[in-house]
Amino acid sequence: MDSLIRKCQMKSRSPDKIIEWIPYNNLQNIEYLTSGGFSEIYIADWIGGGYNNWDGEKQQLTRNGTIKVILKILENIKNKSWFYEIKSHLSIANKSTFIVQCHGITQDPSNGNFILVIKKLDTDLRKYLQANHIKLTWKERTKIAYNIIDALHRIQNENEIHRDLHSGNVLYYQRTNSWFISDFGLCGP
Repeated sequence: MDSLIRKCQMKSRSPDKIIEWIPYNNLQNIEYLTSGGFSEIYIADWIGGGYNNWDGEKQQLTRNGTIKVILKILENIKNKSWFYEIKSHLSIANKSTFIVQCHGITQDPSNGNFILVIKKLDTDLRKYLQANHIKLTWKERTKIAYNIIDALHRIQNENEIHRDLHSGNVLYYQRTNSWFISDFGLCGP
């Protein structure tokens, strides 16, 4: 796991894309959201948060401060598919603008399950369309399609296929008015 994290860190393009091992005790206020496939999804506060900039004067990376994150708990550690999901997500997620960012990995000390720590976005495409389909302009529809196509293109450039693309795996981030692909559980060559 350490070598995978180091490899991803070496390929990071900016401080905010650096993947790291996150101590489990840096995650607080953990609340269950949902489950599906081979994982459970939680929301939590990441104390300290991820890196955001390089401070040239102090010669060190600075952090965002506490942020909300999604925890994807990868169950059944006896089955090696969890490792492939981690590898796929870490290899792909921080190379494209329109793929949900993975901040890093942690491990639940009570059961040994690995956990992906992922950027929290605002809603999925299904819910967004239910609330906004009448007022959605063609320009907005085109932007959604463009963001999805760009992410799929980046996944293909890594010689991978998503294999589980649906409106629940396309997420909206209001701050940047952008759409992102998530959930690489079935991703593969």
